[in-house]
Amino acid sequence: MGKFDLARAILETGSFHWKATPQFTLASGRASEYYVNCKQLLSHPGYRRILAELIAQHVKGWDVQAVGGMEIGAIPIATAVSDYVYDRTGRELRTFVVRKKPKDHGMKHAVEGAFQAGDRVLILDDVLTTGQATIDAITQARAAGLAVTQALVIVDRQEDNGRQRVEALGVPLTSLLTLQDLKELKGKPDA
Repeated sequence: MGKFDLARAILETGSFHWKATPQFTLASGRASEYYVNCKQLLSHPGYRRILAELIAQHVKGWDVQAVGGMEIGAIPIATAVSDYVYDRTGRELRTFVVRKKPKDHGMKHAVEGAFQAGDRVLILDDVLTTGQATIDAITQARAAGLAVTQALVIVDRQEDNGRQRVEALGVPLTSLLTLQDLKELKGKPDA
């Protein structure tokens, strides 16, 4: 499986929308003619497996002990990768989740999961535009004592300096696809 299979899966699941004029409001508040919603993709076990296989190819060369990121988007990605790596190699790649805001009850943690202070971790996200969700996840993970060594996103929109903003924190960013990859495969805007 390769990146073309993932791009095709994104199109097949209706996870990529492209209009001739800006019609989608992004998390930043900006209007765009493109919208990527990986929740559709992540709702299918076969497509999660393709995604996990692609991410596992990267993880194989990285010294990380856990994978996670911002709720909700990173949860199915981290779980799929952790399960895939364990099933194939027996390597335990633990998972964690970063809350958008700490719980106001219980332990009141902003980061939950199987990790220890000092663990080297990979931050995952579905789509990168401004990079703010990835930056927030990195910041919270570091505050919880984790050493963030890598970040990976499914789709980098290559807009709003997202990559540069993440890498300014000293975290290398890998993207499986770009918005351009999806545009080239789709060929033209939706009618």
